Amino acid sequence: MLIECPRCKARYQVADELIGAAGKKVRCGRCGTVWLAGAPPFAPPEEPLHWPEPPPRREGALEPAEAPAPPPAPHEAPARRGMGDVPAPRLEQAPTGEAAQARPRSLVLAALAGWVATVLVLGAAAWWALAHREAVIAAWPPSERVYLALGLGS
Repeated sequence: MLIECPRCKARYQVADELIGAAGKKVRCGRCGTVWLAGAPPFAPPEEPLHWPEPPPRREGALEPAEAPAPPPAPHEAPARRGMGDVPAPRLEQAPTGEAAQARPRSLVLAALAGWVATVLVLGAAAWWALAHREAVIAAWPPSERVYLALGLGS
């Protein structure tokens, strides 16, 4: 079998049994290119593929274009003009009255404690940045512009 490098066009005589019917990866001795030699070229199928026929419809069944649209669910608003049968997105409403008061007290206290802790941590960080502004400026020189903009120049 005669094979040819696709890059440099060098030709080599190789025994058919070394390559085989499916082809084999070979390396060109001249340029080092690796390619699949002797593989049969890809050929499209002789006959185009066909989709199977759909099953026959029952007598009296509606065609897809004739099928009525389902009624909107009670929580959905009617479709907007020009949107076809697409329902409007579902909107969650905030609980009112007794439902709003039924929230667990511990959940409200946990959220309040989280906010208080956040404010305390941010306040402590601001105090430390003011008390040690020389160290902050030494560690990060662009911060001096922030201190000057706040009227806290050193």
